[in-house]
Amino acid sequence: MGITVNRTTVLTATMAVGLALTACGSDPEDTANAVTPAPEASEEINRALSFQAETTWGEEFDGESLDQVSAVLWFWSADCVECVPQAPLVLAAADNHDDIEFHGVAGRGEPDDLLDFEMTHGLDAMTNVIDADGLIWAGFGVISPPTLVFISPDGTHTTVPGAMTEHELEIAISEELG
Repeated sequence: MGITVNRTTVLTATMAVGLALTACGSDPEDTANAVTPAPEASEEINRALSFQAETTWGEEFDGESLDQVSAVLWFWSADCVECVPQAPLVLAAADNHDDIEFHGVAGRGEPDDLLDFEMTHGLDAMTNVIDADGLIWAGFGVISPPTLVFISPDGTHTTVPGAMTEHELEIAISEELG
């Protein structure tokens, strides 16, 4: 009679042995540090902020100007149906939080269409950057609009895809940027 072993059993056993071996002989403090992420998550955000782009008004915007500040980036596109009702909520939040920088990051459209959307929905009250090649979106893990990114002064950020209600947006601002 032979023993029958499926792949899941072998994989689970292999992982258990590997985990046990990596922990054996380690100082408990070293093991804890290996599992706990370092608080310096700013390297990722610094890479994401390493961009220069043109605004919808033709001015240059330097992403590194957002380093060490509280900021909200709202990712939108001119053909985004959910972005239409989201626009006044983002503008209202910007008005309610003078201590936080709010900027739009427009993508997936022609500059004229983006400017038209901006003017139609009153977004000219805040700076809107054109992400012509999608690199800013990719840097923050944005897949589709609308998406909000909350950037903390310590260099961490949280990306929240999808539309939010006014209440949800206020809660997110409070939780993420305190």
